[in-house]
Amino acid sequence: MKKQLSDYKAYTLADLINDESFILWVLQPDRTAEIFWQDVLDTYPILRPTFAHAREIVLSMHFETDAFDIAEQKQLWQNIAASTVLVEKTGRIFKMWYRYAAAAVVVGILFCIGILYSVNYKVDIETPFGQLKDITLPDGSIVTLNANSRIKYDKTWSKNDIREVWISGEAFLKVNHLHQTGKIKNYERFIVHTGAVNVEVLGTSFNVNDRRGRTEVALLEGKISLDLKTGGIKPLILAPGDIAEYTNGKLLKKPINVAEYASWKDGKLYFRNVRVAKIFDYFEDIYGYKVVVDDPKILEKRLSGNLSARDRDVLFKAIGVTLNISIIPKADTNELFVTSK
Repeated sequence: MKKQLSDYKAYTLADLINDESFILWVLQPDRTAEIFWQDVLDTYPILRPTFAHAREIVLSMHFETDAFDIAEQKQLWQNIAASTVLVEKTGRIFKMWYRYAAAAVVVGILFCIGILYSVNYKVDIETPFGQLKDITLPDGSIVTLNANSRIKYDKTWSKNDIREVWISGEAFLKVNHLHQTGKIKNYERFIVHTGAVNVEVLGTSFNVNDRRGRTEVALLEGKISLDLKTGGIKPLILAPGDIAEYTNGKLLKKPINVAEYASWKDGKLYFRNVRVAKIFDYFEDIYGYKVVVDDPKILEKRLSGNLSARDRDVLFKAIGVTLNISIIPKADTNELFVTSK
């Protein structure tokens, strides 16, 4: 059934991006189509913002399909042209298109592929050195991503899918608890993939650190289960106050003050008898500096304290005074020179 000009008066965004003739006009414009759709816009100028938005959506789709060869394209457009009729309105003659079945099927399939792509693509977020970022996941769970870290997840989560995120670097997660009673459904599960470890949670707060070939998971509240991506081990269950460390092919559990362990998200650093070498590793991971030490003995010193990490220069000064060393950053070479006083 052919459309009259009046049919477009109440057209919505959804109507446009489901209209095969509109999609063809956007993707394969010709003079006839241009005259027709311009006439629609001239008659209903209020639709201009909706048209612009619809064009943007159609043009943003990237279809991975086999292209028609020249002969197929020519035949398709001949068939579409053969199905058009002339309609006279207010002294102007223009073509109204019938829905040609073959064209509708092809465009409809491509459109569906585009919609699936736009809905299901993965969000990929990276933080630069020295910056944190708070991220709200599709279920409302909150992730604080530390500097020099990365998270990936699907843009949308359905009730048929497990909630999954992929993290490298360091992140603090506060996961929404969805399971209430009965058998756990897929959408109630939440899995973090990090390094060689899978972390499964129901609803909890925990910290993940995956750097330098070592993965650490510290649990603040709730309950989590860890296993290896390669399998072969019994899942390791953590209770609040536990930290699990995976290194050299082994997954071990030990108690720790996890509130201090995850204090970075609040702009604070707690050190309890920590080797200076480990602190300098942190500076390299978070701020991107290459640490240059004039005396290896400095690396064996240990530090305890509670310091603010919001201003790196103040942090360097505080550590330097405490350990009687000089810490001088060089922006041009991205190096951190550490010398004994």
